[in-house]
Amino acid sequence: MSYTLHSLPSAQRGTVLFVALIFMVLITLLGLTASSTSVLQERMTGGMRNSQLSLMGAESTVRSVEWMIWNKSNSTPSTLQCGGNGDNDFCYTPNTNTGVLAINSLVPTFRKLQGWPSSTAGDGATPYTTTTLTGLSGTQATAKLSQQPRYLIEDLGQIKSGTSTDADATQPNIIQIDMFRITARATGGNSGSVRTAESYFVAQTP
Repeated sequence: MSYTLHSLPSAQRGTVLFVALIFMVLITLLGLTASSTSVLQERMTGGMRNSQLSLMGAESTVRSVEWMIWNKSNSTPSTLQCGGNGDNDFCYTPNTNTGVLAINSLVPTFRKLQGWPSSTAGDGATPYTTTTLTGLSGTQATAKLSQQPRYLIEDLGQIKSGTSTDADATQPNIIQIDMFRITARATGGNSGSVRTAESYFVAQTP
């Protein structure tokens, strides 16, 4: 009579389960790291986009104001007139009595302001009205700004250009021009990004 001996299965100690749990933890950590990196990159991209939008808004405003000044200086009769405290274009002029630039208190307030003002009622500037950049839609919707850009103009006074030594302004070879400083501020897609652009622009005196 022959007998066949069968070995009994050895007791399981949970090694496979332990290894599987380790791999699951590693995969989870990798997934969380990849997700965090994607979110960080998305935020960085959004910040860069807002920064570029605000810069383009400020520069577009400056160029538009330069064109407005140029048109006014060349109109007949010229409509380029600045009031001492600012006219409808918020254009500030030097003090004609002393020859020193009479800086209205609102000018440095607007130029040095950090961030976007909670209220624009008394910032001394005027809104950019050539295009409503807060209401863009359709294919232009991605360029929409959260606030309409604002600007102010400073008339820094007259300068003369020509070859004559005669100070008489009636001499035909002497051209008098005004120098203006334009300061514009704009936001991006939200008010968290604010950029300022500044330009010195000259136009012939009316």
